[in-house]
Order: sequence, then C-alpha cells, then structure tokens
Amino acid sequence: MNYKNLLFVIYFLSTGTLAAVNYASVELTHLKPTIADTTWLREKQFMPRYPVELARKGIVGCGVFKVIVDGSGLTESIELISSVPKKGISKPATKVIQDWEWTLVRSKTPTREEKLLRLDFCMGGNTEAESISKCKQQAAMACE
Repeated sequence: MNYKNLLFVIYFLSTGTLAAVNYASVELTHLKPTIADTTWLREKQFMPRYPVELARKGIVGCGVFKVIVDGSGLTESIELISSVPKKGISKPATKVIQDWEWTLVRSKTPTREEKLLRLDFCMGGNTEAESISKCKQQAAMACE
C-alpha cells in the first residue's frame, strides 16, 4: 500500500465510527501460476491499495479472482471466483486490479495467461507491522 492511500485510510478511520482501528493493509497471493512460473507480473511490485469504498464501509475480507492477461500484457477480463463477505468485495477489488499494468517476465514468450489471484483486505492493529501480520494470517485462511 502506498503511503498516501494509507494516510487517507488512517485519517478516515480516525474520524469515523471505527476510530479504534488505525491501520489497513492488503495481501496479494498468486495462487496460479506461482510467481516463479508466471509470464506476466504487475509492473509496479508494491502492495495494492486498500479500496476507499471498502474502508469507508469498514469492510474486511478476501476475494479470489480469475484474471486473464492477453498476449500483449493487457487485462482482458476479471472474474470473482469467491469472496468473504459474499457481497461488497467484487466491485472495489476489480477496480484495483484494472489499474494494474503487466510486464513480461524476462526470457518468457508473450502469451495469453490465466491467473488466479487472491486479495485480502485487512483492518486493525496498533501499528502498520501488526496490521500486515494480521493480514498474512488472514491470507492463510479459506476464502469461500
């Protein structure tokens, strides 16, 4: 998560009903193919931003998405496979994924690639490190 988005979330949460929650983080897991086997990687390898729509509503959870990257590195489609909660994750998370730019992994031939990605959206913790730790724990749980 970049610092501007993190600061916005912290500011928002400190002024709303969720004032006790100070930090938010996002965990990205490459389910299929693994990072080692992928053809296309996100161009900017920083943690995805926490969607403002989810932060405003205090929504935490996860989503598993099928993402198709075409042979020229453009996102062809994004489909929600499963999520917790069942409603509310898809639209904001899809917006996050749509913003990603893909770059070809060195020594790979550009081809269409189907990816299965998991995004965990977490809030809580007294420090950024605690929030990240909680999100890693959440990412180890089922998302269905």
